[in-house]
Amino acid sequence: MRLLLVLALLSSSVALADELPPVLLRGATVFPGDDGASAETLALPLLARIRAHQERTQAKRFTKKIVVHKARRRLDVFADDELLKSYVVNLGLAPVGRKQKQGDARTPEGELFICSKNRVSQYTRFLELAYPTPADAHRGVQEGLVKASVEADTRAAWKTRDRCPPQTTALGGAVGIHGKGVWKELAGAYAGFDWTLGCVGLRDEDILELFNDYAEVGVPVTIFAN
Repeated sequence: MRLLLVLALLSSSVALADELPPVLLRGATVFPGDDGASAETLALPLLARIRAHQERTQAKRFTKKIVVHKARRRLDVFADDELLKSYVVNLGLAPVGRKQKQGDARTPEGELFICSKNRVSQYTRFLELAYPTPADAHRGVQEGLVKASVEADTRAAWKTRDRCPPQTTALGGAVGIHGKGVWKELAGAYAGFDWTLGCVGLRDEDILELFNDYAEVGVPVTIFAN
């Protein structure tokens, strides 16, 4: 009965609802209460949170960072060390494990950064992430997946942090944060789908807010397995 309820709630928003099982997470899983994140910020405008931080600190600029918790299906946005707002996210079709190669549908883990902002996307907006990392590229050379030139180009992109590393290799690429995601809040739980090819999916209203009011090329993005 609960599964039918979830499908009814989500089927109008995602065409994949008939093909993919829903991901059901208890509220305490998404917001365990030990990391400062709160469900209360889900409905609060990010820009208002930013302005409140600036009024409180009297600082026009602040250090930006984004943190994604894969198992919690949550993305957090920070100003300096203050958590401004959280978003519920969708992940890749293979949500567990670190991305290894093209086509594995895994979402990367570790330290990344926004390397490109794409306003024209079939997924509403696209914040491209700097995958592969130098460590990924080095592994790729050792495993014979890519040439040494890919590792060199990757290291160069990471040194300046103003462009993306090579994207069309056997390691995979075009991994980012984008729209067209969907989730619903149930009684004490959240329901969504893992449907991307390795990206982090947000609802359209959420990616528009993040894209317009916060995201910049070079902003660090840390993706944890938990």
